Amino acid sequence: MSMKCPTCKRPVLQKVTLEESLLANRCDKCEGNWIDSEQYWSWLDAHSETLPEKEPEVSFEINDSQKAKLCPQCNRILIKYKVGRGTNFHLDHCSSCNGVWFDKNEWETLKARNLHDEIHCIFTQSWQRQVRQEEIEENLDLIYTQKFGSEDYQELQKIKAWLNDRPQKLALLAYLNDENPYKLSPPANL
Repeated sequence: MSMKCPTCKRPVLQKVTLEESLLANRCDKCEGNWIDSEQYWSWLDAHSETLPEKEPEVSFEINDSQKAKLCPQCNRILIKYKVGRGTNFHLDHCSSCNGVWFDKNEWETLKARNLHDEIHCIFTQSWQRQVRQEEIEENLDLIYTQKFGSEDYQELQKIKAWLNDRPQKLALLAYLNDENPYKLSPPANL
């Protein structure tokens, strides 16, 4: 059965070996890859334990197509899932046959980060919740940097880290928050 490329709609995807014992179907025009669910799980079972995540040594240009795509296997709409973890692209997953479409260089980027053996995790609620949390933190970081200025914000982060390590954190915060911590309060019964 010939499969259409989800991105450029060409009628034939060519079989390629993406990794040792991992077959994929590649579009020779857009260079995207389709990995069948059974192929991925067979490769993952034969693959050793999950590799530790790492910072990439090289970066790849990725054209993460935002258009809706159809599954080349069962013709259903592919659902986009953000990858997160310092990457800025989505994977397209078929919820019917569980195959995954990788736009050009997405597989290579995940492999460079040692995330290629955790593809199945990206489609889980817990992974997506973590991606949303990362985005919230990045946005708040930008807001605080704009509000306080880069230098003051970095100093605040150091102070916050220092305070968090202190057993009397609340007393220290109360001291800092009091305009005049040396002023005596009058006794309550006067």
